[in-house]
Amino acid sequence: MQTMFMFRQAQPKQMPQTLSYQAVFLGLLLVTLFGLLGCQQTQIEFTAAAEPSLPVFNSLQGAPIVTPLTSTSATALSNEALSIESLEKSPFNSELKRYSLNNTLSGLNHISLVAYSQQPLQNLDVLLQAFIEKTTWLAQQSNLACSESLRIRASMHSLTMSIDCPDSPELASSLLLQFWQANSFNEIDIANVRRQLKLAKHINAYSGAEIDDVWAKKILGEQHIYNQALNDTSLAAELDLTKLNQVRDKIISQSKWALLTNQSLAKNNEFSAKLAQDLAALTAKSQQVAPQPLSTFKLKVPASNSQKTLFIIDAPGSVQTQVRIGYPLAVDEPNQQQTADDIQDCKLLASWLGRSFSGRLYHDLREVRGLTYGIYGRCFDNPLSRTLKFYGSTKLEHSGAFISGVLDHLALATESSASIDEVNALKTYLTSQKILRQANYRAIEADTIKQLIRGSSTEQQQAQNRRLDALTPEQLQGIAQSVFLNTPYIVIRGDRAKIESDLKQKLPEWTLVAVSADD
Repeated sequence: MQTMFMFRQAQPKQMPQTLSYQAVFLGLLLVTLFGLLGCQQTQIEFTAAAEPSLPVFNSLQGAPIVTPLTSTSATALSNEALSIESLEKSPFNSELKRYSLNNTLSGLNHISLVAYSQQPLQNLDVLLQAFIEKTTWLAQQSNLACSESLRIRASMHSLTMSIDCPDSPELASSLLLQFWQANSFNEIDIANVRRQLKLAKHINAYSGAEIDDVWAKKILGEQHIYNQALNDTSLAAELDLTKLNQVRDKIISQSKWALLTNQSLAKNNEFSAKLAQDLAALTAKSQQVAPQPLSTFKLKVPASNSQKTLFIIDAPGSVQTQVRIGYPLAVDEPNQQQTADDIQDCKLLASWLGRSFSGRLYHDLREVRGLTYGIYGRCFDNPLSRTLKFYGSTKLEHSGAFISGVLDHLALATESSASIDEVNALKTYLTSQKILRQANYRAIEADTIKQLIRGSSTEQQQAQNRRLDALTPEQLQGIAQSVFLNTPYIVIRGDRAKIESDLKQKLPEWTLVAVSADD
């Protein structure tokens, strides 16, 4: 009995089970309440605005003096680079433009077949997705080992299909032509094409890429032909073999054709004749559509956003703010030379402020103030539109400071001229770009296609080189004034509830208007 009693005394007193559950519940409730109170008390500390900071281009002590790069020295350097040669018209297909790339470096037979037009290719996004599906099917079915090297590149005005093979150029070219033939889509999974077209829209919304769709509508106008030529949701939903064939045939009827090959393959007369004949037979069944005059596609959007409307895509929960700031530029110049000058001006402004590292925006907003991982400028030049866009992303707390920082730099560019060293750095950057493109056959190919669409000449390019060499700080400021004195268009994507107060405080003259990709 004594042992039993002592044992019972050693046991701890147990808490009633109901009371134990109540204590646990109460503890969890308190933790949750404190957490919620903590969240409610947490406020974003927004970054203050600051005066623009400019990059300095002083020479390093003891470093060798580097002569500014000009187009004259670039021409000498480019003579050793790759070049392209226009070939005589084929007697079997007088409409086919033929070009020879003098050196593709790889030693493989390179073949690029290009469909191009001065008009936008209608529903090109649908055809492109079908071609991607066809490429997957061919990779599984074709006996040609190099079929996996097949590449597709598309723009609003062209569709380029390329392949690189060690041998069998006839088989390779016939593979490219298969995509355009009447029975080209008989074997592919059209249901998957429909799914991918629908999925693309959801992916864009999730990834934030929808901002560029909204930007295109605001900077060009919703009724602009570029915005009407793509994203036909009813076609994507109802796509079948008949409709897909109609899309392909429509693009064939719009298109002119070009063939680009490596030099040794261009000398193969049998190959060239066979491909020209096959392409002529394919296009003969299609009735060509007469292109509309480019004057019918005038830009409808005013050059200046005089109402100072800031369009915002509300994205609750997003941890960053995506920003697009820019200008619509005129494309109805009276002559080709004026067109070339205006294109160059657009590229000058994009590179002056928006190039990496030494561009004004990148230097200030990233390197000095740390508001972003990157801020860039680009001139989007197309036959029927030209836009200048500065774009980047920033944290929520930097939203107002980031946008006002870009606007401050646009204003500063009109108020004072750049130093001669800054202008020389800009010239060197643009000239170096040209040299690098001349050393890459794919870049040469892309530039040739642009020239075909534009109808530009080598003489015009040489004139642009001379114009760049002669650029002065005063001329650059004049170019900036012709664009930046207009009020830019702004589209952003971010959590409106969190950043609206900051935007209103730093941009009091601007009106926020909600938009979405579905508007």
